[in-house]
Amino acid sequence: MPRGRAELQERFRAGFLGLAIGDALGFPVRGIPPAGLRRLPDLADAFAPRPRGRFPQGQWSDDTQLALLAAEAIAAGGGVDGRRFGQGLSAAAVEGTLVQPARAVAESAARLQRGVPWMSAGEGLGVRDASVMSRGLAVGLFEGDPRRLGRHAGVLAVVTHKEPTCAAACAAFARAVAATLSGEAASPELLCTAMASSAAEHDPALGEELRHLPRLLSWEVERATELIRRVGVSAAAIGDDGGLPEHPWPVLLLGTYAALRLPHDFRKAMATVLRWGGEADAAAAVAGALLGVSQGEACLPPRLRRHVLHAERLIDAADALLEARLAREAHPAAG
Repeated sequence: MPRGRAELQERFRAGFLGLAIGDALGFPVRGIPPAGLRRLPDLADAFAPRPRGRFPQGQWSDDTQLALLAAEAIAAGGGVDGRRFGQGLSAAAVEGTLVQPARAVAESAARLQRGVPWMSAGEGLGVRDASVMSRGLAVGLFEGDPRRLGRHAGVLAVVTHKEPTCAAACAAFARAVAATLSGEAASPELLCTAMASSAAEHDPALGEELRHLPRLLSWEVERATELIRRVGVSAAAIGDDGGLPEHPWPVLLLGTYAALRLPHDFRKAMATVLRWGGEADAAAAVAGALLGVSQGEACLPPRLRRHVLHAERLIDAADALLEARLAREAHPAAG
């Protein structure tokens, strides 16, 4: 655990900034197959000047927006509350601040606006996509007790996804964040075992895949990442373009792999993810958050740190979430 309030604040901020930077680097290449990225050098060195042809430099996607909404809901209520998170999601959809949201997110937000209760608004069983994971950052930073973490991740996941494997991926990411912050993750094996434990509360099969992940760290990167992008996904879902599928398993595994394989080189970790295209923004967000929480703001390239969009809101959300955690720890009976 970081020593002192100042160091803890830095890790909270770096987690949100790292997530947003990874997301913003991946946003312009989302959906592009790897073959289309080979002629684009230095994907991790700078933000595209006009991502997707119409957005400002440093724009991030709905992945960062959902992480912010989760943090702001927790800070406002002093705890994890699906109703409050659903209200924030509905308001963001009305305001038009969700940037190209996944279908599950857009449909769930529409149901919330029609008055459907938060626990019933999510997409049904079988709908699996990586948009569910980023809210796990807020859960992992706020909740230090692994006995509650899996349940809290499930509460936020179900607002948009009823599929258990989506809750499992959100819980695993939240546990990775919490274990990295606390120092529980002293090795890749310990980190992945902790992630597997939280994932297994919702989907034991994802837990098994996470336990195997450290073995791939000794493989050549191309071979390891080619295997990772296929985990849990049918051949039809992978398609012919070779990109990273939208299924949460390969996205979570690739982002975690990159952070573990290159823990002291943010740019190379990002490049390892971005070269796959597809759902690279979500995977880069996972890697960026884990590196930020682990290493602090010093690991974030200064140019990217300066130009990521709405950095002030990211920092404010991180600070408010820290205050909520400290208040809950000071009065545990209230949590």
